Amino acid sequence: MRQLAPDEIPAFIRSVRVPFLDPFGAGEVDEPWVARTAARIEPDRAWVVVDDDRFVANCCIYSMNVTVPSASGEANCPTLPMGGVSAVGVHPTHRRRGHLTAMMTAMLDDCRRRGEPLAGLIASESSIYGRFGFGSATDAVTATIDKRRAVMARPPALPPLRLLEPEEALEVLPGLFDRLRRGRPGQVDMHPTRWADLVADDHPGGRDGFSRPFFAVGDDGCALYRARERGGGEGDGEELSVLYLGGSSAEVEAGLWRFLFEVDLVERVVAPFRPVDDPLRWRLADPRQLRIDALGDRLHLRVLDMAAAFERRGYRGSDRVVIEVEPPAVDCGDDDAVLGRWVLEAGPEGASCRRARPAEGPDLRLGVAALGSLYLGGHPATLLASAGLVEESTRGALGAADRLLTSRPVPATAFGF
Repeated sequence: MRQLAPDEIPAFIRSVRVPFLDPFGAGEVDEPWVARTAARIEPDRAWVVVDDDRFVANCCIYSMNVTVPSASGEANCPTLPMGGVSAVGVHPTHRRRGHLTAMMTAMLDDCRRRGEPLAGLIASESSIYGRFGFGSATDAVTATIDKRRAVMARPPALPPLRLLEPEEALEVLPGLFDRLRRGRPGQVDMHPTRWADLVADDHPGGRDGFSRPFFAVGDDGCALYRARERGGGEGDGEELSVLYLGGSSAEVEAGLWRFLFEVDLVERVVAPFRPVDDPLRWRLADPRQLRIDALGDRLHLRVLDMAAAFERRGYRGSDRVVIEVEPPAVDCGDDDAVLGRWVLEAGPEGASCRRARPAEGPDLRLGVAALGSLYLGGHPATLLASAGLVEESTRGALGAADRLLTSRPVPATAFGF
């Protein structure tokens, strides 16, 4: 295993696609897409395993940040640096040789050296990363709405919107999204080339019959969507897929939903990666017209610096809890400073997280992965304890942790990386 050289980025991109079962074929390389992908890769944060001059495993980190809970539970969530773990894969000819463990160790050590208190990833397989200390921190649902019957009980006002051309969208969307994402923990920033990917819509995997995106944008929110014909018969209607819908308030988002429901020729609206606490169901006159087709994990977090992570997020309640963090199944690095016993004292005015003194016994015991699941406040300690992931050593400590750590709105992650 070694670090990637800058002139090896095209070969790295080819290698990444092999474990994900989507290799480039002859004539399939889209040069603009490859160029944008290459622009995101930081060679000093990318690694490959080489065998006989061939890349047989790969991984990289994107330098990014993530929103964390605020003290008010409303807008202006603080952000923390996060090492965005991505492109992790081992070719099928070289599995079971320890390459994944070596790459994960290199990436986590790199995050520690750079002072990033968190590492995060979107898992292609959710069972892989818990043993390295990553815990599922945000969830998402896929909602399907029968648009023909999607009548709102109290129709919201339609926000002033304009449909932007792709070039206009590239100018407007990055700043608007960065403002909107501050209203919810769990949102990650978007590299400029990710917006260019969305606008160009030229991923080698194709659009699967969908139109190019539409960009309906207002001052306080936006709805990004595309459509495809569901069948070949007259009256089959179109399926509208929501790429992103976000507003500065629940009322603005309701108006954006109304806008989508009033798009002509559409039979149903499908919205993946929606927050689990999306209030849309409660807006509908017939809530059964919204169906949840999938519930899944989204962002997985690994806490790397206990004090920095817990002192820089906000807290709506006040309490004190002593947390004993136990090691993950796989040792990842020589300096896993998050392990051990910590005293967290926090409230709306701020927080202190320090090493416990010998006489300060633990209130809760949990693994590093469970700590990552707790951190953003979407998964209560009582829930994780019911699953056997958190052990209460002091009676009442689970309730104290719930009061301290649970956040509203529920954390969510709109875009991957």
